[in-house]
Amino acid sequence: MNNFIIKLKKLKNYPILLLFFGFILVFSAIDMMMPDKDFSEFENKYLQKKPKLTIDSLYNNEYAPKYEKYINEQFLLRNKWIDLKSRIEFFMGKTENNSIIYGKDNFMFDKVQKINEKQLDKNIENVKKFLEKYNDKNIKFALAPNSYEILKDKLPYGLKLFNQKDMINSIYAKLSENKNVEVFNFIDALNSHKDEYIYYKTDHHWTNLGSYYAYVEFMKGLGKDYVDINKLEAHEIEGFLGTYFSKAKKFNSDFDKITYYDVNVEKMSIADKEYSGIYDYEKFKTRDKYAAFLYGNNDLTIITNKNSENKQNKSRILILKDSFGNSFVPYLTYSYDEVYVLDLRFNSQKVSEIMEKYDFNDILIMYSASNFIDDINIMKLGY
Repeated sequence: MNNFIIKLKKLKNYPILLLFFGFILVFSAIDMMMPDKDFSEFENKYLQKKPKLTIDSLYNNEYAPKYEKYINEQFLLRNKWIDLKSRIEFFMGKTENNSIIYGKDNFMFDKVQKINEKQLDKNIENVKKFLEKYNDKNIKFALAPNSYEILKDKLPYGLKLFNQKDMINSIYAKLSENKNVEVFNFIDALNSHKDEYIYYKTDHHWTNLGSYYAYVEFMKGLGKDYVDINKLEAHEIEGFLGTYFSKAKKFNSDFDKITYYDVNVEKMSIADKEYSGIYDYEKFKTRDKYAAFLYGNNDLTIITNKNSENKQNKSRILILKDSFGNSFVPYLTYSYDEVYVLDLRFNSQKVSEIMEKYDFNDILIMYSASNFIDDINIMKLGY
């Protein structure tokens, strides 16, 4: 007992050590008393809840990884520590974090240097099968380039990324072997506007201006009229931080601005629900502001424009898309009486059932280049 007391007295000679351990004890006690959070607005993701300890979870090595993730994601003042880490790394000259590259003018980019060639080949074959199956339909195909392909002057000097332009051209060449498909290359159109705000700085999507230039290119290719964006009423939403920020958590990121436009819509239906418009305005108040377009990614969505209610012969387009299509679709409502939108990640009906049920003037398969490489749901085109 006396030896223990002597050792405690000696600790007085190490005040910094005592302070450190005291801080750890107090911090840990407060951390354990704080309630768990379900969602992080800062990171725009759901957080790991405390896993349940079971014999099966231990045996299958599921408990330890989940508990480690739980500790990391529910840590007290987590956002403050992330911000501090970002500041330290910035002053150390770090130019990337979590595979997100820091470019010029505060643009961020995916660090894409290798791709899943095997999955890409599968997706090309799935599209080919769709083209062969519906060889009597007017099918269009387009890939939207990701920001790093267009904004190359914003990349760090000497950084080599995967060449999306060559990949897109290669895919188009393979698909064009089927004579009933028309491909649309948006790269030149976007390059001619690269000094404009066509991609977000903190998000992987193109802006509504970028998607508009793609829409114009699409309508020109069809030989149809397109709406003049300058004649549409614009609305601006400030304070947008997207997916790149959520991954990198760069402390000095610039806020993006979302500009959306009034559309020619009578109604929109998603499964059994009907809406009077295509924007979920409540989402503009949250961190995930891009999800306001079309109420996010959903099952088959049907949009009817205001001029088509009494028409006998309605013009219809079906667009099979990823989230890049969500800011592209609004413009289509000015060019078609009805716009059918399908995200293969969420469809409850078979594609074949939709093709049999409706008669479409045009069918557009449109993905971002990166998503087309990796999306395993493209196989659903054959169902």
